[in-house]
Amino acid sequence: MSTLPVFLSTHRPRSFRVLLLSVGSAALLSPIAATSSSADVSTFGSPLSVPATLNTAENLGYPGTNTAVPPAPDAPNGIFHTFHYGADTALWNVGLAAGDPRVPMTGQALKVSLEGCAQQVSGGPAPLTEIHFQDITSLPGGGAKVNITSQGFNIPICGQGGANGSTVSTYEPINLCVSQGDYVAFNDDGGYVPNVYRNGVPFQVIGAASGSTMDSFLKDGGTGNGATMSAGETSANDGFATNHGEELMMRVTLGTGNDATHICPGGKHGAPPVLAPIRVSPQTDGINHSRIVAIAVFCRISPCKGTATLTVPGDATYAGEATYGRVGFSLQANKTVHLPIRVKAELVKKIRAKHGVSMKLAAAVNGQTITQRITVKIL
Repeated sequence: MSTLPVFLSTHRPRSFRVLLLSVGSAALLSPIAATSSSADVSTFGSPLSVPATLNTAENLGYPGTNTAVPPAPDAPNGIFHTFHYGADTALWNVGLAAGDPRVPMTGQALKVSLEGCAQQVSGGPAPLTEIHFQDITSLPGGGAKVNITSQGFNIPICGQGGANGSTVSTYEPINLCVSQGDYVAFNDDGGYVPNVYRNGVPFQVIGAASGSTMDSFLKDGGTGNGATMSAGETSANDGFATNHGEELMMRVTLGTGNDATHICPGGKHGAPPVLAPIRVSPQTDGINHSRIVAIAVFCRISPCKGTATLTVPGDATYAGEATYGRVGFSLQANKTVHLPIRVKAELVKKIRAKHGVSMKLAAAVNGQTITQRITVKIL
């Protein structure tokens, strides 16, 4: 299979689309291996084992309508053709002769490898080449609901730069989150041009594969985010169709855990650091005549309630860590407060004898404990 560079489209997406954060680059890569490169990266979908020889204009399961066509680039003699609407189209595999088309784990679609190209009508204008990828959830009665749509990409034009049905182009969506059990769909804007692309642009991205089944949904403005692509919505020219023996030649690289953006459920990559609810800096504090040590504490949350404990690790007197003071607190958020802790008389003796004692403060808030070294002296 050959590979071609794919560049992002400069077309403005239709208004019904809700796209993801920003536009990224489409990468030039070789076909994706079926094995995982790490525990958090895997692939699923079509094995890309046959070339894409079928297209969205001629090979979807819509009966269409016979329409007289005047002389045009695709019908120079003015003959009858069978047409379905050249409208927005979604394609997704629901059964594969080899492999599983469903998302195996919740995460991020890192890359999408698509085989094929967009056909240009002989003598006609350049076809629309903008495509998208979508996470969709199957519906109980058949069909699917669109959850999220990627930014736009450009598919190569057949015959230009050697592009054909065996060309594999790899795209990198921005934050395309996918859920376990969902499907990833191919989506296009139709590309209808009167008397030229009557069925829409022929996107040659489908392979003939016995044992595979591909669903499709065709409707003007009906495949955007939140759209319900119901199996009960059918007509000769648009709506839902099941296409047996056909396979969308598309494979997805899935990232989870550390290899998925934190924006997606379960993803950890790029997540901001989790700040502790309370901050205590290393410090030296004095003890007063009432055996009270005031320790500077900053709370980030509200309410800020917990318990603070002062201990001396490795205390020879107690053959281990000894506790010399404990206090419950309820502090004001976003403000440094000097938390008073009354300590035992034995600690004062140690401080006098050693001219200061290094202690450990443990502050427990919301099930999280923060520790810090504190030096206590008689000042």
